[in-house]
Amino acid sequence: MVSFASTVDHTVAADEPRGTGAARPLSWEELPPLPDALGLGGSFAGVHGGASIVAGGANFPDGAPWAEPPGEKRWYDRMYVLDAPEGAWREGGILPRRLAYGVSISTERGVLLIGGEEDGAPVADVYRVSWNAEAQSLETEPLPPLPRAASYTAGGLIGSTVYVAAAHRSAGADTLDEKSFWSLDLAKLDGDGTDEDATDLGWKHLATWPGAARHKAVVATQSAGGNDRLLYLFSGERPRYRADGTPDLARYEYLTDAYRYDPRRDAWQRIADMPEMVSERALRRGEENSAAVRRPVAAATAIDVGQSHILVFSGSTGGHVTEPPQTQPPFPRTVLAYHTITDTWTTAGEMPEGVVTTTATRWGERIVIPSGETRPGVRTPRVQSARLAAGVNRLGGLNAAVLIGYLAALVAMGFYFSRREKSTADYFLAGGRIPWWAAGLSIYATQLSAITFISIPAIPYASNWLLFPGQFMILLFAPVVIVFYLPFFRRLNVTTAYEYLERRFNLAARLFGSASFIVFQFARMAIVVYLPALALSAVTGMNIYAAIVLMGALSILYTVLGGMEAVVWTDVLQVFVLWGGLLLAIAIVVSDLGGATAAFHEARADGKLQLFAWTWDHTALATWSIVLGHFALQFGPYTTDQAVVQRYLTTKDETAAARGIWLNGVLAIPFNFLFFALGTCLYLFFKSRPELIGVGMQNDSVFPLFMTGRMPAGVSGLVIAGVFAASMSSLDSSMHSVATAITTDFYRRFWPEVSDHRCLKVARWITAIVGMIGTATALLIAGADLKSQYLFFQKLLGLLSSGLVGMFILGVFTRRANAIGALSGAAASTVVFAYVVFATDMHMYVYPIVGIATAVVVGYAVSLVTPSDGNDLSGLSRPTLKADAP
Repeated sequence: MVSFASTVDHTVAADEPRGTGAARPLSWEELPPLPDALGLGGSFAGVHGGASIVAGGANFPDGAPWAEPPGEKRWYDRMYVLDAPEGAWREGGILPRRLAYGVSISTERGVLLIGGEEDGAPVADVYRVSWNAEAQSLETEPLPPLPRAASYTAGGLIGSTVYVAAAHRSAGADTLDEKSFWSLDLAKLDGDGTDEDATDLGWKHLATWPGAARHKAVVATQSAGGNDRLLYLFSGERPRYRADGTPDLARYEYLTDAYRYDPRRDAWQRIADMPEMVSERALRRGEENSAAVRRPVAAATAIDVGQSHILVFSGSTGGHVTEPPQTQPPFPRTVLAYHTITDTWTTAGEMPEGVVTTTATRWGERIVIPSGETRPGVRTPRVQSARLAAGVNRLGGLNAAVLIGYLAALVAMGFYFSRREKSTADYFLAGGRIPWWAAGLSIYATQLSAITFISIPAIPYASNWLLFPGQFMILLFAPVVIVFYLPFFRRLNVTTAYEYLERRFNLAARLFGSASFIVFQFARMAIVVYLPALALSAVTGMNIYAAIVLMGALSILYTVLGGMEAVVWTDVLQVFVLWGGLLLAIAIVVSDLGGATAAFHEARADGKLQLFAWTWDHTALATWSIVLGHFALQFGPYTTDQAVVQRYLTTKDETAAARGIWLNGVLAIPFNFLFFALGTCLYLFFKSRPELIGVGMQNDSVFPLFMTGRMPAGVSGLVIAGVFAASMSSLDSSMHSVATAITTDFYRRFWPEVSDHRCLKVARWITAIVGMIGTATALLIAGADLKSQYLFFQKLLGLLSSGLVGMFILGVFTRRANAIGALSGAAASTVVFAYVVFATDMHMYVYPIVGIATAVVVGYAVSLVTPSDGNDLSGLSRPTLKADAP
């Protein structure tokens, strides 16, 4: 949660920014008002323990400041709490001192009250207020004070670290002439402190922003397309003072510059200034064209929404600062939306009442803005609450017809091939009737899930091309599979890859390998069902849960009916549909951008085409970790994944299977290039049309958003069908391969006497059950806020497959490895993998390298100190295969 508090007793504006409203406007309602009938300015606010908290603040209880005699300003130490939206505010305690106009930050352990002022004098105190639900009271504890007293500050939270931006006026200066930027690590502060120097537990001085010192700046934290959160600082007020120390309002500066801070580099960067506005007075004079200026938002409150938006509520422009306060209009009701990826501003509607010197907090799905100043000297007790309104689009008749026709074709193919499924050899391996090119396309389709179709374009849209060099590893890995792994799968006449593990090691190794694969596939099925359902929901307004059920049901139907042949040939169809949708999307967006050359130059100017990052930092996204990590990631799908290995076994011979593997590798390069190009083009498209970006939208929804907003009827239906194609080609493979693994590695292995006909019936039932479980799992994660489905999938892949990869490497490349060693290596890999994920800052592309290396090294070391299995290894490892090869 990010917030700030400040005061504006002299500045106000009713000016509005240019531009149309952004998609997904806010839906507003009111919560119970504060008990203080006048309301409060500069109060602290936050959420803890499920309760909304307001503390401190100031107002004019004895009359307005322009009254005769003028009312005096009073600061308060009261704290209020609201434990349910439908309840009522009540007093929950007293602060150690009267406070207002500081920074409020909500954390897991309480709401931080940082700095501010008491009776007009800045203070350095820091407190943490927590809600004790059992005692029904608010508890206050002191934290290390700021290095220097400061008020009208701004701050935010990134991870466990608090950041505060402050400004100061030295003796004799006529303005703010000193800047401070501090951080406090709450994780260190709340630890036992045994290993920490006491001086390391307090506030640290960091590099300050490049612009002028200011009060009443607006701060929020948000990501800019990557995994790291950044701190954003907007606008603010630079006061001026006369020689006697009184404010010189005519010389006040209202700032429109903006910056973002990267904690990893301790560096600031200038970003887009505040948007243009049209002066209300200039409009009355008919001077709209000449009156456009940037819009300050001093003393506004801001909060992050979604993965790449920051909302800024109200704020003062200073346009009426020299007018008598009693004649100044209310603060503007405008809500601005800043998009961190495209570095653009739009408007996101209006709030019911414009307020400043308050704090926007997140309370469940609500954004709560309690009290605040409506104009100089006037507060309100109103508590405003906003939610992101769900946008609803319609698919349209033509698009629906295209989509329905495509889905009907898939089901028809299932019925057609059902007539040929007479045995488990037919159902599992298509009777060896699949041509090499179809097998290659099916391998490609299996890996080309909706995770690729939707999430890979979202990567360059949100960042750059750093991940693209890793795509070459798919082609470079093809000879590894063909030379070292394919001979075992083909010559041993296996149905599942894990039968090899039993022959090489023992039954426990086979069962472990098969079970690991099955667990991974259940997780994968949930992801590949969820993503296209998300796209369908965005396009049609259909309930996402209904979309998931539809996807799952159709996939189950044609897969159960048609077996492996239906899976492969629907994959082939789906590849061509997907390619068609991809090429059409690129053609349309490039045309909108004025051609490929113009798009290239603009993307390069914006730094969107960066291919390499030459750093050895293992915690950052670096080229070495991307390339090695992608190469390591290929071991999982191409050497241990039954869904892929099964394709190797559907062709007539080993040579045909090798050709299919080469085809998959060759296709990966040009089409991954097109996916990245599409993502970059989508960035350029929405940069020029930021009002089309849904406020709070997930980054992975950018391609579905483009489908609905720009592609013509019928064409968008085809691209939507491509999304379904990408998902269903992976979903059917997962269902079928899991059914194959369960039937072959468990059912048939322990009940070998059952008939082939019985196994075929069991396999079909298992296929249906697996599909239903995968669909149900997708329903459970439908609301998950994943930073990127693709990156999440890559992490999952390394987590669940590294140990299994190590077992196959030990079996294929060594003679000495035994079952105890292989299983020990897999177990060690899981433990080490969990450690690097949860206890280190290592980058995720290093995970599979560490996991696989651990499995191999530990597995081989344990094998050296334990007895051999005594198995005949003829034809079961690479050294013996060479000797036995015909």
